[in-house]
Amino acid sequence: MINWELKSRYDVQDARFIELRNKHDGLVREAEQKVADLIAEKQRILVREFEGEDVAAERDAITQKIEAAEKDVDEAKSVRAAAYAYTTEKSREGRITVLDLTMDWNNNVIPEIREKELKPIVKRMDAARTEMYNALLDYYDLIDRYDHQRREVAELEQRDSHHLGRVSYGVQSIEQEYNLPLVTTSDMRMIKERRALPNGIARKPTEKGVK
Repeated sequence: MINWELKSRYDVQDARFIELRNKHDGLVREAEQKVADLIAEKQRILVREFEGEDVAAERDAITQKIEAAEKDVDEAKSVRAAAYAYTTEKSREGRITVLDLTMDWNNNVIPEIREKELKPIVKRMDAARTEMYNALLDYYDLIDRYDHQRREVAELEQRDSHHLGRVSYGVQSIEQEYNLPLVTTSDMRMIKERRALPNGIARKPTEKGVK
């Protein structure tokens, strides 16, 4: 396969921006989880207070921690919003668009694939077709060369068996009971739909670099 440079660049062009966004998403989640943990801890302190313990100092301290943690959440969200705005703006600079890919595919990639990879395959198919058609014509020429002898023997056999009152035997033709390795519509359909060769045919890929 050829190296489609533009597509490779397209695939990774947002990677660093996604990484930055994910980082700040994570920081927000961490800050929110800290608040949740502190609230749970305060609930446990309140349970102790409800049961008669003196936990006023602890309750004040945990309340202050919660307030500080909530401010950290607000700060993390603010920074995340700024990071999102930054990545949105920066991602537009020199961006490879889908239209860029389409035009590059049509005008650059396809011609290169056709020249480097398709051309040798088509050349091989053309040579194979020439060989097949010539072999098929040789086959029919061979039948024609001997057909007059076959017909002559068949006629003699018919007269002789009738004259002698014996069983008449058929005179075989060259092609009789001989399966020709022809290209069939079903084989062509299978190769196209299943991307597989008929049974008994070994896979022989087109050699690279052959033009």
